[in-house]
Amino acid sequence: MFFSTLRSMTQSRLQNKFILFFVVLACVPVLVLGGITLYVLNLAHQHEVSNLELQVIGEKSEEIKKFFSDTLGVLELYVDSGSIEAIQGDKNSWQEAFTDGMLASNPNFVEVSFVNSDGTEAARKSRFQAGEFIPLDVSETPYFQKARQGGTFIGEVYDTLSGPMITMAAPVRADTAIIQVVVAEVSLSALLRLIESSSFGVSGYVVLIDRNGRMIAQRARGAMEPGFDALQWNRVSSVLKGGVLTGLEAHDRYESMFGAGPVVGAGKYISEVGWAVFVEWPIKDADASIQEVRNQVILVTLASILCVLLFAPLFASRLVRPIRELEMRAKEVEKGNLETKVAIQTGDELEDLGKAFNTMVQGLKRLQELKEEFVFVAAHELRTPVTVIKGYASMLLEGDAGPLTKKVKAFLSGVQEANQRLLQLVEDLLEVARSEAGRIAIEVKDIDIREPIQGAVNELSQLARKKAMSVTYEPSDTAHVLADERRVKEIMINLVGNAIKYTPEKGRVRVFHELRDKELITHIEDNGYGIPQEAQSKIFEKFYRVQSPETRDITGTGLGLFIVKQLVEKMHGTIWFKSKQGKGTTFSFSLPLAS
Repeated sequence: MFFSTLRSMTQSRLQNKFILFFVVLACVPVLVLGGITLYVLNLAHQHEVSNLELQVIGEKSEEIKKFFSDTLGVLELYVDSGSIEAIQGDKNSWQEAFTDGMLASNPNFVEVSFVNSDGTEAARKSRFQAGEFIPLDVSETPYFQKARQGGTFIGEVYDTLSGPMITMAAPVRADTAIIQVVVAEVSLSALLRLIESSSFGVSGYVVLIDRNGRMIAQRARGAMEPGFDALQWNRVSSVLKGGVLTGLEAHDRYESMFGAGPVVGAGKYISEVGWAVFVEWPIKDADASIQEVRNQVILVTLASILCVLLFAPLFASRLVRPIRELEMRAKEVEKGNLETKVAIQTGDELEDLGKAFNTMVQGLKRLQELKEEFVFVAAHELRTPVTVIKGYASMLLEGDAGPLTKKVKAFLSGVQEANQRLLQLVEDLLEVARSEAGRIAIEVKDIDIREPIQGAVNELSQLARKKAMSVTYEPSDTAHVLADERRVKEIMINLVGNAIKYTPEKGRVRVFHELRDKELITHIEDNGYGIPQEAQSKIFEKFYRVQSPETRDITGTGLGLFIVKQLVEKMHGTIWFKSKQGKGTTFSFSLPLAS
């Protein structure tokens, strides 16, 4: 129902233009605003996700750096010569005292050893192993050499049964001199717990990778275990070379390295230890908050467009309605109805146009009245001299003025025929003028329609015999109608006469009736020339005559059918026709039954 109404509302070309204008004017800004809003929301959300990931990376980086800073702070010893001498007087060496203290103060230490400046171990203490101390020579190890030169050493991660560990070393200074090196095997279990317990959002996780691309710890949902080589991914090697993944670029959204599906990733290099911290946040989780907002923006945008599409035809219809009314009234004027008026109350130029239209129609009505009055007066004044001419011509032809030669009689016959045509034209013009002025006298009463029809057929029989035509009338049993008998005969003379004139010799004309509801229909059927398709819409217009090779020499005023239509309608009937060129024509008119 809605779509059929909408379709009927949009059949106007002007209305379609208004609708298109409204739709473009309203929808384009909504779409642009919706697009900008989505773009800004996405951009702001990307920065929010990036900031959160970088914040997590920053926090974890600081915690990792603090882990190594605190551990190295315990290893880097500064002693003075007096303290060493006091400790050496004890039964245990001062190194053993320090190893016990270090193991007690830092639970991450698994083993601590002191190494003399020549590279041989002076003392070693393990948290989990006890036994005879056998000094080892570590002079060629990289950790001893770097610490002996005054630097601190952080080694590679290696795996043990108790978890990943790392070797760290630092110099032992007495005043400004390096007297020994302290070496510690440090467990990374606490650091792993720190990383594996880190999360953000619902499913975001942290990954720790050492300088060799080896995964140390992660909380990903994938199957990768610590120790997995992650250098196969370019982004890992890029970050280990000092690069940064911010999570803002298009390539920062990728398929997870650890099988967690599409993620937003960020990463940062920790220069102090040479490691890298990565965070990955599954996109579905990261965009969960913004997705609802996106859906709301899209919903509002689509709802706005839908409202425009629904209301644009209504607004356009209101704009076009006055123009449609003007169009309808103009068609009424074209049909000759000068009583029509438009009632446009829009308070704008369209209302002014409606007033101008009404003024124009009133002017046309006055002109029409003047024209009708002129035609009526002129035709009435012409009727008298034409009738006089007809009378004198008849008298001359009858010999009232004396005998005439054949030549004079021939001339007078031509004058009489021309005068008869002129008289018929005057009579038709008078009839038209009376009709348009409302002066036609119609006396409607119960009549037997068969009598005027038979009278018309009888009057025209002589014309039919000249063309060797047959004119038949088939009366109906139901024949009483409400009509004017004289006007019915006038109608039939016109219609049957036209049928005879526009049918070739030896043709036929048939008059018969049809009873339909409360009306009696009279048909006048011929097998004549027929009416061309292009002329059928004008057949009842004043002065219109069909122009064709067959009808070129047939005389007539072009007013007969116009008068017939006026007479039928004034008796509350209807007239119409069916015609096919070369096959014939059937004129039909209805009149109400008397009963």
